[in-house]
Amino acid sequence: MVRGMRTFLLLFVVACSAAHADPHDQGRMQMAPAPMTLAQSGIVAGWLDKTADPCTDFFQYACGGFTKNAEIPADRSSWGTIPMVVKESEEFQKKTLEDAAKATSRDPLTQKLGAYYAACMDEAAIEKAGITPIQPLLASAASVKDPATAAAAIIALHAEGVFPFFAAGPSQDFGDATKVIASFDQAGLGLPERKFYLQNTDTLPKTRKAYQAHQVRMFQLSGLDAKKAKVAADNAFRVETAIAKLQQDDVTRRDPHAIYHRVERVGLEKAAPTFPWGDYLAKAGIGSVTQITVNDPKYFTGIAKLLQAEKPAALADYLTWTVLRSSAPNLSKPWVDEAFTMEKELSGVKELPPRWRRCVHHVDSELGELLAQSYVKAKFSGSAKVSATDLTKSVLAAMRSEIDTLPWMDAATRGPAKAKLDKMAYLVGYPDRWRAYDFAISPTDFAGNVRAATKFEIARQMTKIGKPVDRFDWQMTPPTVNAYYDSSLNELVLPAGQLQPPFYGAGFHPAVNFGDTGGGTIGHEMTHGFDDEGSQFDADGNLHDWWSADTKKKFGAATKCIQDQYSKYEAVPKVHLDGKLTSGENIADNGGVKLAYEAYKTWRAAQKTPVQKDVEGISDDQLFYLGYGQSWCMKVTPESLVTRAHSDPHSPAQWRVNGVIVNQPGFAAAFSCKAGAPMAPAKNCSVW
Repeated sequence: MVRGMRTFLLLFVVACSAAHADPHDQGRMQMAPAPMTLAQSGIVAGWLDKTADPCTDFFQYACGGFTKNAEIPADRSSWGTIPMVVKESEEFQKKTLEDAAKATSRDPLTQKLGAYYAACMDEAAIEKAGITPIQPLLASAASVKDPATAAAAIIALHAEGVFPFFAAGPSQDFGDATKVIASFDQAGLGLPERKFYLQNTDTLPKTRKAYQAHQVRMFQLSGLDAKKAKVAADNAFRVETAIAKLQQDDVTRRDPHAIYHRVERVGLEKAAPTFPWGDYLAKAGIGSVTQITVNDPKYFTGIAKLLQAEKPAALADYLTWTVLRSSAPNLSKPWVDEAFTMEKELSGVKELPPRWRRCVHHVDSELGELLAQSYVKAKFSGSAKVSATDLTKSVLAAMRSEIDTLPWMDAATRGPAKAKLDKMAYLVGYPDRWRAYDFAISPTDFAGNVRAATKFEIARQMTKIGKPVDRFDWQMTPPTVNAYYDSSLNELVLPAGQLQPPFYGAGFHPAVNFGDTGGGTIGHEMTHGFDDEGSQFDADGNLHDWWSADTKKKFGAATKCIQDQYSKYEAVPKVHLDGKLTSGENIADNGGVKLAYEAYKTWRAAQKTPVQKDVEGISDDQLFYLGYGQSWCMKVTPESLVTRAHSDPHSPAQWRVNGVIVNQPGFAAAFSCKAGAPMAPAKNCSVW
């Protein structure tokens, strides 16, 4: 998750109030604009903790007032700047969908939105349907008698969007970024990461025990008595554990070389010769495809052997379990409630979110670019898109200057680095062409709508294989409060949902906007193109080594410094962050803020009208860092912090602030920190 932005370069305009001018006396001297207040600047004074020393704990100084008084809503696992913007977006979309559901308009787009939302909100019909909507899937799972029927069941379930054992879809070819090829990857676990099955550190054994009890209860809901449910749950968990042992861990998967193997169709058939790949590809609509990559050939060899060696009854139980856990949130109340027990275990959320919010998420997921059109019209003006693009160019220029002065980069590597930056594309706000959703929607059949949407999206994805890359196919919907960088496209994408206040305000002090927007979003995503993962792709998006040996060695040392730094931090007491897992995001956080600060100084120097240098005793350089710090004001449940420490490549909010600040060359001077202070250590880390 990154930070937000909105309109930007036309930033600092403080108008005179009407009381300051007399329209009947043009001869009088008009009063100067009133000085900006802290509230107007974009800094929330009540979130500050003025008793804290910014040089000792900057997160506490920027957010201590917030963390002291804020309460996490019972139906959320966190509360802070990001969840606040998410909530606002959800409520806007709720109003849009409620209006669509009531509308008598013949507009087909409104009708689709209204019908989908109405069906999702029709709890009486969903309760009446019970488990009936997934009976065909359960029948496929129950049909397993031998390895051949197990393979047939897997093929049938994949066609319906349920992915036991592995998953398949389109992928930009790492070796030739102009092509889209078929990709086969590991899948099939119900817990967040393989370590939840295999390790005994921290709270992992407790979570595993809760998961196994949850499996038993789910099988009982399906109609089995307690004894049979326990047997089925044990079988399912044993198969899942066997799959976990075969899978790559999340740190390994951060290396693109580890997950890219162009084995082609013949190689896939060689790796797992007992699986009917011809039938699978034909059913998926890609029967003639021969260009195939897999994350790990050994994984598919292991899965094929597992299908041959495991008892058919256990395979059937595992497939049944995969259907149940995938479908439960969309079924009647007993299923929804039981699925929620694991959500509570993993995230610490206390109450099930209201039905309307879950339905908003469904529509955003399944009709996202249709729902987004009203959001964009209301929340994101055309001028905002232009100004955000200008800001992106400003930060790009700062990074280009940074490349020229990096002490660890030699001349042979600077050229390709600049070429990559020059070719980096950026999509801002919303797509230029809206996606169509060509499938029928019923106002009374929620399960049928979910199935239709799922099959439509699977088909849409599969038809990409063998065709040229579409650089304008967004991977997030415009209302999403997030952003991303795609290494194969060499492209950063900034959805409109991320480009909203309080991340950015047109009247905020420019330093605040640069600190939050420029550093937390644009600079962050831009730096992903040059972090320990993105740096392995060249300007055209190909997995290609463009580094000199000496520069690569120095870059590795700088990266290790960041990894070691964050490995010392704790998510909760005694649960440390994984510095390798979070390496890319930490590099992006650190580099993004540094670049944005340089961009702000360059922008400030170019202004004909001087920027207000002091707001209620806080300098504009201090405002810059406060803008970044307050963008991460956040309270998170302990359960969620632990789960994320084991599976999330992002560091907790506290360390996304303090872990960054200790490495910023401009911070100590801005806050007059003495050398050696906790936020101004003698030794720090610098990659970009």
